[in-house]
Amino acid sequence: MHDNSEYLEKILKEHPEIDFIQLQLNYLDWEDNGVEARKCYELSKKYEKPVVVMEPVKGGSLANVPPKAEELMKEYNSEASPASWALRFVAELDNVMMVLSGVSNQEQLDDNLETFNNLKPINNEEREIINKVTDIIHSAIAIPCTSCDYCINSCPENIYISKYFELYNTEKQTEWKGFSQQLNYYLSYITRDEYGRASDCIECGACVEQCPQHLDIPKYMKEVSEEFDPAADATNEIFS
Repeated sequence: MHDNSEYLEKILKEHPEIDFIQLQLNYLDWEDNGVEARKCYELSKKYEKPVVVMEPVKGGSLANVPPKAEELMKEYNSEASPASWALRFVAELDNVMMVLSGVSNQEQLDDNLETFNNLKPINNEEREIINKVTDIIHSAIAIPCTSCDYCINSCPENIYISKYFELYNTEKQTEWKGFSQQLNYYLSYITRDEYGRASDCIECGACVEQCPQHLDIPKYMKEVSEEFDPAADATNEIFS
């Protein structure tokens, strides 16, 4: 399920026959007010329902943490990948019966297998590092979208929501201001007939209903529009 703890408890009360729960659990969402990972996990224990973990690496974002965060991890253990920290965080939780993790290549698969074949509990020092990493990631990510794309098909303006958020996040993390690569990509998307501009958002909220992260997508889309659309209009005027 992708919902808050209140709704999960409603389901568990009404359906005691449920055998297990599949939850989005990872260290970045643990105290997140939208995902409520910890609260949902604690309900699974309260109702004695085993948990299957999805999004342990949060769509791959916890495998590619900001440089400052990765430096903290590597200083403690140079051999451990950022993904392995995320997998160990959820694997050691009581009541977890399975951890689902997608991979893109053999190297990632080997790393996952190594992590679980030699699984070690998170110690107190590592937990402190994870807390620091969480703070760094939160400060670096303007829009915490995981690019699941559940929202896209519901958008009546056919806005490429996740891709625009990705470009916006990258733009905010770069020091270069001007005609950036992100703006170039944005221009390429909005000049295609199939994709709407960020400014085309009509704030209908259909995307919000589909978002597992419970993001206020229309609000963020305004920020994306303010970042890219004036420059896009100026560029189109120059080349028209």
